[in-house]
Order: sequence, then structure tokens, then C-alpha cells
Amino acid sequence: MALSLRARRHQEQREALADTTARAVLAEWAKVRPDDVARDWGRLLPKVTAMVRAGQLHAAEGTHTFMRELLGRDAEGAPEIDPEQFARQTPDGRDLTGLLARSAPTAISSQRRGFSARAAMARGAAFLDMAVRTVISDTGRQADQAAMVANRNVVAYVRVVELPACSRCIILAGREYGVSSGFLRHPRCDCTMEPVTRKRRPMPLDAEELFKSMSADQRRKVFGEAGTQAIEDGSSISTVVNARKSMDQVQMFGKRVQVTYVGTGSRKKKRPPRLMPEEIYRLAGDDRAHAIRLLYKNGYLR
Repeated sequence: MALSLRARRHQEQREALADTTARAVLAEWAKVRPDDVARDWGRLLPKVTAMVRAGQLHAAEGTHTFMRELLGRDAEGAPEIDPEQFARQTPDGRDLTGLLARSAPTAISSQRRGFSARAAMARGAAFLDMAVRTVISDTGRQADQAAMVANRNVVAYVRVVELPACSRCIILAGREYGVSSGFLRHPRCDCTMEPVTRKRRPMPLDAEELFKSMSADQRRKVFGEAGTQAIEDGSSISTVVNARKSMDQVQMFGKRVQVTYVGTGSRKKKRPPRLMPEEIYRLAGDDRAHAIRLLYKNGYLR
């Protein structure tokens, strides 16, 4: 069974809700004067907090409709979530007002460090935008997962990733997890989950399928020039992405080169590092065969 249209619509609705809420909050931030940030923002905080809580409530309320329409009879009789409980704080248990308040010191400290008033306010706005979108998305996912755990017909969930997406999310696309497994995400992550039951098993696009559907510009933007070439030459996407988690520069071949320790064991065991794809292509030059040999030697191909 392919990814359902209802699941895709659910994801799009969540994205739209996060976008609408963030824009409303930033409209309030625009009223703050650079020379009186703390006072102006303090006056607006109650209103802004209420806006975000309304967005959280709306995100959680969408869970029941999503589960009922998606699962049909498999949703009957399952306990329902209480949406209001998901709008009392941030999904990680922090005070929402305190989180939103941090945009003020961000702008103030930026001005003290020499940023122009406009640039400092933009930094505060960027923090707010990230915080609001993350809170709304996380709240929705939290509500979805609670509903899945409560429904005994749901045995697992699959990760749904829609483009545009970052490389970290793409390598997780289509993977199946236990229903109570934590959802890996990053700030502003808009990935969602679709329930798996004994009767229905959705098949969202996996990393390879997503990569094939991307344009050349999209591939370069997400994976970089060398990373894209390595994948097109046959390297697994996860190997290329994970290699960048532990990049370093060392002296090899009489020159400084970029390497990674991911996939080699710990540094304490003194195993040799692997060349990054960028260095492989730089060293191989126009010799495609040599580049592929190095990809094999450094574990990007198997």
C-alpha cells in the first residue's frame, strides 16, 4: 500500500498551521522597537504565547480526525487523546512563555556585539520562527504518537518525508519503527508518521526514491557537489550523509585532507580515518575508475 493521500494531506495541513502561526508571531515581533526590546516584547508576550498555544491545540485536534479517517474501523473504540493536554507546555516540557521570551535577549545581545539594529532584530525573528515552527510540529507529532500508542490495532509507524527535506531526514524516509519509539527530529523538522496496522502497511518513498525524484539543483543543495556525485556513482545515501557527522582534517599523502571517523570505529582504537567524498574526487581528478576504487576502499560502495 502506497502512502495515503490522507497522510500526505495531514502533513501538509500541519506545515500550513506551523507557517500560519509563525507568521502571526513574527507580525507581533515586527512591532518591537530595537531601542526598547525587553519592554515591548514583554508587553506582547502574553498575546504571542496565546497564539502559539492555539496553534498547538489546533495541531493536536487534527490527530483524531486523521486517525479516524485513515484507519476507519481500526480506529473505533480506541481511547481518544485530550488535545488541551498537549497545549499546556512545549513538547519537551519547557515553559512556552520562557522559550518565546528568549528572542528578546537574542536581539539585545546581538546589538551589544555590534550588529546593526536591523540585523539584531532579524536574529531575534529567526529564533522565533524556528521555535514556533518546531513547537507546532512537535506538538502534532506528539499527539499523533499518543493516539497510535493508545490504539492497540496500531503496531508500528513509518516515517513520512516530503521534499524539500534535509539529508538527515531523507536517510530515514520510509523506515518503520515500533509504535512507542522516539521520533528523531531537528528544529523545524516537518516530517510526520503514518500508522501501521495488521491490515494496512503504508509504503512512503524511501531515501533512494526521494533522491531519484530530486532535481540536480536539489541534490547539490542537500548533499553537496561531491556527496551527490558519490551517490550517483553508487554510494549509499546513508553512508555519505553519516560520514559528515565526524569530519576532520588530517595530514595524509603529504597534504591536508578531509576525512571522517564514522564507520571506522572510535578514534581511541587508532583506526585509520576514511577520506571524505570531496577528497576522493579531488584526488582522482578526471579518473572515474580511480574515484570508484577509492569509494570502495573507503567504504562508500560495497
